Amino acid sequence: MINQAKLTSQSLLIVSILMCSTSVFAISETLTQTFNTAKETAAQAITQAEQRVSSSLQALTTDEQAKQWGLTNEEWQRYQQIQQTERKFWSPNLDPLTTLGIEAKTDAERQKYARLLAKKEFERVEKELKFQLAYDAAFKELYPNISPISQSSNTENKNISIEGRLVFFTRLNCNECNQKLQRLINEGRDIDIYFIDSAQNDKAIRDWAVTQHIDVNKVRSRQITLNHDQGMWLQHGQGKIPVIFKAGSWDRVYGL
Repeated sequence: MINQAKLTSQSLLIVSILMCSTSVFAISETLTQTFNTAKETAAQAITQAEQRVSSSLQALTTDEQAKQWGLTNEEWQRYQQIQQTERKFWSPNLDPLTTLGIEAKTDAERQKYARLLAKKEFERVEKELKFQLAYDAAFKELYPNISPISQSSNTENKNISIEGRLVFFTRLNCNECNQKLQRLINEGRDIDIYFIDSAQNDKAIRDWAVTQHIDVNKVRSRQITLNHDQGMWLQHGQGKIPVIFKAGSWDRVYGL
C-alpha cells in the first residue's frame, strides 16, 4: 500500500510537471507569436512612413523642378508625358521649355515658352560669361607672362587670306563694329576682342556679349577672348574704330 501511494504521488508529480511544461511552452509560443506580430506591424508602419516621406519628397522635387523652369506642376506633368512619346527618340536631351514650345497647341503657348526660354538662356549665358571673365582675370593675375592654352580645334570656315589670330578693338556701343565682328566670328576666326571704353567694368562686357549672342563655348575654349583695353589702342589704333591687327605682330589688317 505504501509503495502504491508513493507511485501515485510520483505520477501526480510528473503529471503536474508535464502540465506546467505544457503551459510554459504555450505561453512561450504565444509570446513569440505576439512578438513576431508586433515586429511585422512595426515593419509595415516603418515602410508606410518611408513611402509617405518618399512621396512627399518626390512631390517637392517635382514642384522645385517646375519652378526652376518657370512652369506650373501641370505644365511639368505635360512635359513628362511628352517625354514618353516619340519626341524622346527625336530629341532625347531637349530641355522642358523647348519641348513644350515645340509641342504647343496654340500660338499663345508657343510664344509663352519662347519667352521663358529666352530669359533662361540669357541667365545661363550671363552666369557662364561672368565665371569665364573671372577665370581669365585670375589666370592673368597668377600667370602674367603665360598665355592660356587654347582648346579650340575648329579650323572649318576660316578666312585663309589672313592666317592666325586677330586682335579686334571696339566700343561697347558700335553697330559697325558689331557687324564686322559678327562676320569674323561666323567665319570661325580666333579673335581677341578689346573694349576701349569698358572702364574695367566686367558687367558691361558681359552684357554686351549676351546681347551679341557670343558663344560661351568659344569664350571658354579661348577661340574668342573678351578683354579691357589697357592702352594698346592708343599705341597702335591711330584713333580708328573698329581696327584689326594680327596678334603678336601688330600688323594692321585691312579688307576684313
